[in-house]
Amino acid sequence: MSLVAAFVAGGALGARHALETDHLAAVTTLVEGDTVESGSSSDGANSESDAHAHPGLVGASWGIGHTVPIAALGVAFLLLGIRLPESVTRLFEVGVGIVLVYLGARMLADVVGLQEHTHGTRSIHTHVRIGRFSVGGGHAHLSGDSLVVGALHGVAGSGALVIALVSTAPDLPTAAAFLTAFGLCSVVTMAAVSALWGRTLSTGFDRALRGVAGVVGVAAGLLLVVEQVGAVPF
Repeated sequence: MSLVAAFVAGGALGARHALETDHLAAVTTLVEGDTVESGSSSDGANSESDAHAHPGLVGASWGIGHTVPIAALGVAFLLLGIRLPESVTRLFEVGVGIVLVYLGARMLADVVGLQEHTHGTRSIHTHVRIGRFSVGGGHAHLSGDSLVVGALHGVAGSGALVIALVSTAPDLPTAAAFLTAFGLCSVVTMAAVSALWGRTLSTGFDRALRGVAGVVGVAAGLLLVVEQVGAVPF
């Protein structure tokens, strides 16, 4: 496989991989989950506005977290000539299912008003200005939750299959080309999805949409856990 072919294949797989059901279920609940309530800090109002203004960062954070373990394990396994045991991937799949149930339940609790909470975020400064046009003049919040959930997805299920695919690359440059394109396209795709979801939530159907996202998250998580537990021989 040439470097160009590896790059194209990695990009296509990265974009497709980001759109899997469990990935979308996680990110749609995380976009709202990262909202910072006003009054939670001295600049609470700005934090809340930024969390809504930059929902794409949630998806991008997921994509970055997702890519890191795939790249690290894929290259390591390529160099060492080993594979990730199926029992390990199944364990992480169960973990993903449990996290999805938690995120969906948290979203539903917010919808019915059972809890009000804030989530820790890491503030980053971005100031890009071209003439009168400014991007990110204030604080943007990179989602730690999304990074962790993305990393968990990276070593579970289809993520493990990507790791296995990388480990069969003929050489390190080919693997690097594949992983670079995979990472870029998965980050961009999920950032676009979460940005679109964030924009959709501002259309006036916020409560109903968050309720649907919560139900889907819980259902997807439960199905994933049942599927994996049922596949374990006793």
